[in-house]
Amino acid sequence: MTDNLMYETETMAELCARQGRLGEAIAIYRRLAETTSDAQVRARCVGRIKRLEATWQPLRDIAVPPADVPVPPAPGVTVHLADDQLTVAWALPAGTPTPTLDLLVLQRTPNGIETNKKTIPLDAPSGKLGLAAPALHSALAAAGTILEGRFVPLARSRR
Repeated sequence: MTDNLMYETETMAELCARQGRLGEAIAIYRRLAETTSDAQVRARCVGRIKRLEATWQPLRDIAVPPADVPVPPAPGVTVHLADDQLTVAWALPAGTPTPTLDLLVLQRTPNGIETNKKTIPLDAPSGKLGLAAPALHSALAAAGTILEGRFVPLARSRR
C-alpha cells in the first residue's frame, strides 16, 4: 500500500461515517471495493456505500441556531466551522444598502470535495447566521452589498 492508502480500512471508513464525514467514508469504501480481491469484503463495502449514499445530503438552505461567536467590528466577517454546521458572523457599516453574504462552502462528497457558492441577502448590517452543512470541509465568506446587480465585498473572512 502507498502511504496515503495505509490507513484506508473499513474501520477508518466507519470512524469517518460516525463523525459525520460521509463523503470521506464513502470514498474510502469505494477505494476498498475497487482494490480488494476478497468478494465478501467487496460486497460489504458496496452495501455500506449504498447505505451511506442514501443519507448523504449536500449543503442545505436550512437555518440552524448559530454558534456562540462574537460579531466582528465593522466592516468584518468571520466563519466558524463545526461538524455539520457553518456559522457566519458579520458587521457592515450602518446604512449599507442591500447587505449581502457571499459564501464559498467546501464539502466532502462521495466523489471528493464539492464547492457550493451561495449569495444570501441579509436583513441587517450585522448579525449571525447558522447553516446546516453536512461533511463540511472548509468555508470562506465575504460580506458586502449589491451594486448594479453585482456583489461588492466590504469584508472577507480569513483563509
